[in-house]
Amino acid sequence: MQTSQPRKLSALAAIAIASSPVAVAQGQEDGPRVLDEITVTAAYREQGLQDVPVSISAVTGDIMTASALQKAEDIQFLVPNFTLTETGIGTNAFIRGIGSGINQAFEQSVGTYVDGVYFGRAQQWRAPFLDIERVEVLRGPQSILFGKNSVAGALNITSAKPTQEFEGSVLVSWEFEDNESILEGMISGPISDRVRYRVAARSRNLDGHMYNLTTEEDEPLREDWAVRGTLEFDVSDALTATLKAEVGEFEVTGRHIEIINEQPAIPPSGFAGLPYHRILQTLQQLSGGSPDPDLANVVQDEVRTSNGDFSNNESENFVLTLDWALGDYDLKSITAYSNFEYDEFCDCDFTGAEVFGAALQEQYEQISQEFRLSSPLGSSFDYIAGLYYQTSEHDFADQIIVSPTSLLITAVNLQSTGTPTAGAGNLVANTFANRIATVDNDVLSAFAQVNWHLNDAFTLQAGGRITNDQRDGFRSLTILGGDGGPLPAAQLGAPLVYASAFEITSTNLNTLALAPDPTGAQARGLIAAFGDLPVEGSRDKTKFSPEVKLIWDANDDALFYLSWSKGFKSGSFDFRANNRSFYPDMASSFEFEDEEATNTELGTKLTLAGGAFELNGALFFTKFDNLQISIFDGRLGFNVGNAASAEVFGAEMDMRWAASDYLTVTGGLAYTDFEFTDFENGQCYFGATPDVDLDGNGTPELCSYTGNSNQLVSDLQGNFSFDIRVPVGRDLELHTRFDIFYTDDYDASSTFDPKLVQDAYTMLNARVALGAEDGKWEVALLAKNLTDEKILTFGGDTPLATTTFFAQSNYAFYSTGEQLSLQARVRF
Repeated sequence: MQTSQPRKLSALAAIAIASSPVAVAQGQEDGPRVLDEITVTAAYREQGLQDVPVSISAVTGDIMTASALQKAEDIQFLVPNFTLTETGIGTNAFIRGIGSGINQAFEQSVGTYVDGVYFGRAQQWRAPFLDIERVEVLRGPQSILFGKNSVAGALNITSAKPTQEFEGSVLVSWEFEDNESILEGMISGPISDRVRYRVAARSRNLDGHMYNLTTEEDEPLREDWAVRGTLEFDVSDALTATLKAEVGEFEVTGRHIEIINEQPAIPPSGFAGLPYHRILQTLQQLSGGSPDPDLANVVQDEVRTSNGDFSNNESENFVLTLDWALGDYDLKSITAYSNFEYDEFCDCDFTGAEVFGAALQEQYEQISQEFRLSSPLGSSFDYIAGLYYQTSEHDFADQIIVSPTSLLITAVNLQSTGTPTAGAGNLVANTFANRIATVDNDVLSAFAQVNWHLNDAFTLQAGGRITNDQRDGFRSLTILGGDGGPLPAAQLGAPLVYASAFEITSTNLNTLALAPDPTGAQARGLIAAFGDLPVEGSRDKTKFSPEVKLIWDANDDALFYLSWSKGFKSGSFDFRANNRSFYPDMASSFEFEDEEATNTELGTKLTLAGGAFELNGALFFTKFDNLQISIFDGRLGFNVGNAASAEVFGAEMDMRWAASDYLTVTGGLAYTDFEFTDFENGQCYFGATPDVDLDGNGTPELCSYTGNSNQLVSDLQGNFSFDIRVPVGRDLELHTRFDIFYTDDYDASSTFDPKLVQDAYTMLNARVALGAEDGKWEVALLAKNLTDEKILTFGGDTPLATTTFFAQSNYAFYSTGEQLSLQARVRF
């Protein structure tokens, strides 16, 4: 798995020599230098980046290629105040400290829009990029033009369009550390004077950066492919139709999770004094097997144990866009259908012992229609107005599986009878808890944004969006036999064990509660403690999101803006809880409320040095109410609710500088001061003393996190890139790029466990390429994460270790270390 040291040193030496200041100075010429303009569509019109009064960072397709960005998660190292990380059963995206927690029912606080179409599921963040023209990261609420679920910000992704002239490209890449291979291809051009096409395809394979001692394989193995076809047709001089079809799959085998921070169990554990891996080994012996010595690997070393995980994802998207020129007005229609589904298995005890597994299935189908009318520019007033309709069906299911050889059988037997072979544990052998959840959603909204040009210097911009959101939700959970049928007669008491041992309520308890004997009394008591299923609910909410902005064009090179806006993210119904938690009943726990944000922002866009230097900045203050949270309960479920409020103050800066004819410098800094002003319903990490008695029974069960920052929030982040292009030889160009990213420390767990804090770190990437000056071909060597940082991206209490065995243990996601790739691209 490891690249030889001489090869690494040779590669780094080549990069260092190519990037030396001497090489730049030799080619530098006198004369004015002007940065190339970056065009964005953040305001639904094509505008220069410096003309848009929004805190925005844009990453072009060329930069993505030069930095080897594969998916949205990679963008964060070029954009401060944007964080994206994979978790055990989801993906977390944050802008300015705000993001959605782990629950498949959550809409995302950071909205994702691809060619104007909303992508609302967290899992869709994991899909790879394909033939992208540009990714725009808009910070702060974007509720007027982008919609209700962009309360923290938005990713506006634009795919490459068909061209008037024939062109094509092929890119191949090989990464030596983790054996990653990538093949991409594109062809584009005219079919006739009125019809153009573009076809792009991509395939990727990756062995992974961790080694699984149990399966004896590298992990996570990744295979993905995607194909997109775009047809553009000039129906008339006034109407252009664009049809886009895209299908893709990405499959992952294994995970990048390690077990760390083990401490001996404490009373009342029956295994007091033993760390968690020794408890598992003891249970293996008591179950008649041999203790697995590999379970003792409980340090961060890119080696793990697990019985195997997989995630198979499929997506299809079809979009018809019509652009009409109605005199001086422009009318755009976007009709879209998207379907996304996956099938996963998680060895969710995150160890190589046979404890329990979780299978997950999700399907999300969405149809949307948007009409958008843009007025002509040049008069005292101009506007954008539109209507949007979306309907979706969302189905989720998961199964918590106790196999016939699960160590939980022995553990429960010991607890109930003191012997490993007889007891309540046998009731749950070869059973599973089968959960199903659905949400049907209809959204109708109307929006408008008006610019009133008070004079040549000042513009008053006002906008609003009114949204009606209707949804119906349902959730149920039933304990079934291993074959998927009803429980055998001998195991009808299994739901009592699931409830008493793992706090999982089920529909089975309703039947058991009818019995007049002690079993019925026990079932009724468990229903009272954990809630009754099934549960369903309906929501019908109408909300208005306003925005007011004063824009001052001081001159052609200086723009200032002051804005005030309100936005919200829809509430919905919880997919993942196993019980009613601290709520009075299941119906109350099932529904969570809208998340709301109020943002005030002062920003500037400056062009200096005759167009050679751009400097943009923003100061912001955002108040959030009813923040939607989802926190792992330490057992087998996630509790969902609304944290009361938070305030975020911060400053952002980004810059571009044509330092010489051959050197361009880009960068950004972000300072974020996040504080929960009222968060009294936080889940406690193991070892923390509960200090909140939320249900009023006299026993504190939760932790107050008022005054804390949020998870994954760094006080300070920054990035700088140095892009050097030097002519060499005859018609050749040496292109070198350095990317530097810095982040302050942050909490990697949603429970703010001090044992799961990622320290501050600096990451360095470098790329050196030799190619034709006209861009026809290029060969490049790319080194990523030269400082070999193993970054803790997410973590929590190891399932069941703390709640069942009272043993400190954490699971942790770690990113890959240094990587070295060889790339080649041909354009024709």
